Amino acid sequence: MNTDPIYEADGKISVRKAVPFGLQHVLAMFVANIAPILIVTGVIKVPASEAGAVVQAAMIIAGIGSLLQMYPFFRLGSGLPVIMGISFAYVPSMQAIAETADVGTILAAQLAGGFIAILVGLSIQKIRILFPPIITGTVVFTIGLSLYPTAIN
Repeated sequence: MNTDPIYEADGKISVRKAVPFGLQHVLAMFVANIAPILIVTGVIKVPASEAGAVVQAAMIIAGIGSLLQMYPFFRLGSGLPVIMGISFAYVPSMQAIAETADVGTILAAQLAGGFIAILVGLSIQKIRILFPPIITGTVVFTIGLSLYPTAIN
């Protein structure tokens, strides 16, 4: 068993270890947060100034989500230092919505999906039996396949 404090929830690590890990985490989070936004705003041809505002809003929400993870509020959050952010999983759905609707419709769909995700998260222990590895693996694989056209373009 590894007894390095970096693997403990309340582990105290040296600044020498914390700085590189923290920088790596923040840089990875920036790329993962900004790329899906730029893909979707590119599809719906949002002007650069407005796309910048969307990126800023996403970073603020990612920060709030990260704080909720570190400092749980009611049953929301894990109490662990987890960086939250945008998911590539929703890019194909947002692109499909963007073909026939506007940004407001994408926002409404994201809000509805977010509330459903919260409800599922709060009841995951009861419904976990409905999601065996073959189902979850197939869903993740399908999401990856649906992102290929975006990656190619």
